[in-house]
Amino acid sequence: MAYPLVKIANSTNHKVKGKVKYMSSFCSNDDYKIEPNSKWKAKHRGVCLLTEISADVEIGPNTFVTATSYKSSGTSYSNFAVIQTGEQSFELTRIVNGAKDEIPEDYIEPTEQQN
Repeated sequence: MAYPLVKIANSTNHKVKGKVKYMSSFCSNDDYKIEPNSKWKAKHRGVCLLTEISADVEIGPNTFVTATSYKSSGTSYSNFAVIQTGEQSFELTRIVNGAKDEIPEDYIEPTEQQN
């Protein structure tokens, strides 16, 4: 079993470079560079849990701002984005799809008194 490849969307108008760190010493970390409003996809992952994604955002010629990193004790999540949160502030965030959770077969709608 392998985890999905890590994908990072750069939703900013700036170039971004950074590192994807994995939990195990048997896993190679990934360095990445993303052009403005573009995407990057890892070439490998295997069974490596992700622990951190860092990013430096180029806001001017050779002028970088460090984005707030995405950190985890170890996750299999794979979809992330660099977003701008202020004039010169950025962060990495997990992308969550808009699909609704499936309702369990044994789910019973609460009565009006239980609401």
